[in-house]
Amino acid sequence: MAITNTKGRPAQISKVEVIECALHLGLHNFSMHSLAKKLGVSATALYRHVSSREELIICCCDYVMQRVDIPTETQWQQYLYAFARNFRDTLLATPNSVQFIRHNQQFTPATCILVNDALGIFRADNFDAEVGFMAFACVYTRVTDIVQHQEQARANSADKQELTVDAEALPNLAWLFSQTKPVDYQQYFEDGIKITLEGLKAVYGK
Repeated sequence: MAITNTKGRPAQISKVEVIECALHLGLHNFSMHSLAKKLGVSATALYRHVSSREELIICCCDYVMQRVDIPTETQWQQYLYAFARNFRDTLLATPNSVQFIRHNQQFTPATCILVNDALGIFRADNFDAEVGFMAFACVYTRVTDIVQHQEQARANSADKQELTVDAEALPNLAWLFSQTKPVDYQQYFEDGIKITLEGLKAVYGK
């Protein structure tokens, strides 16, 4: 989102503009005051759309989750893999969004639609509702872990310092570092979701 702070900007601003600006700034970098300043409006203009910063965070989460495509697969493992891929793509397409998603502990309307659809897949396969929800939540959490790791690595890459160890004092750690390569995050995602799904299959036997 292109954000400008232009004198003479109308005091009225849309809710979508508020949400997109908050996402652009990042969870830890915005207050209602700083957000209003960035948008070139008064704080009052923001409170026409949300009652608090926390409500805005929930709105940001719903904005993001609305953009996650609902899978068309009907087999639960394939469904969860497709969801994981769609969810990751959406988070990466909206920088900083994973911060909001991990912070928020409430269901949003868009999240409810996704969960309802996923539970339908598990219900058709004779899972208990609680088990189906737990499986969905495992994949949901795993995706946010992977995306957060990728975004943090990107943010830290500019000032990353090479870590060296004493090979005689710590031979096994030195062995590890000698084989360390840049992380392929696509492969990291594929492996992480595969392990999660295989683990769920082993536990629930379906």
